[in-house]
Amino acid sequence: MKRRELVKMITLGTGGVLCIPLSNSLLIACKKVDPVKNSVFTPRFFNEQEFLFVQDLLDIILPKTDSPSANKVGVDQIIDTMIGTVYSPDQQEAFNTKFTALKKYMSDKNMSVVIQELIMSDAENDKMAKNALMDLKQQAVAYYLTTKEVATNYLNYLPVPGAYEACISLESVGGKGWAL
Repeated sequence: MKRRELVKMITLGTGGVLCIPLSNSLLIACKKVDPVKNSVFTPRFFNEQEFLFVQDLLDIILPKTDSPSANKVGVDQIIDTMIGTVYSPDQQEAFNTKFTALKKYMSDKNMSVVIQELIMSDAENDKMAKNALMDLKQQAVAYYLTTKEVATNYLNYLPVPGAYEACISLESVGGKGWAL
């Protein structure tokens, strides 16, 4: 790989990682998206079968540990709402094409094993499915870390920042990472 290509890929990757949380907070500031608990959520973008597939994927990507699963805090609903209401029709079509390839790749297989295989795959015919998985994974992590429950209960959170302290130990702030 040439240095120019590597720098370009790193720049694009870093920009994408930084843009998702920022765009999420800007959009959520305009319209509140609360997870619907103990009732029926009607997907806006996915059909019911696809939405169940996304929920199964999220249970593998961010399962319940000492913190709640992605589905428990409504990440599945946020992803559907964002794709269904924020994405342009062209973006929705592009996502749907990749998502269809992912569903086809994973049909009738053990999801946990197939996800690892797909992440490690360099095959050209797996590229669309891998891109869809990475898109969902990236969105899931970004939305998970910015949900109110995770940010306030499992990460350090300061709604009004205090004085800047450059070098502090993690133990001095309760041993938790910081919410965005």
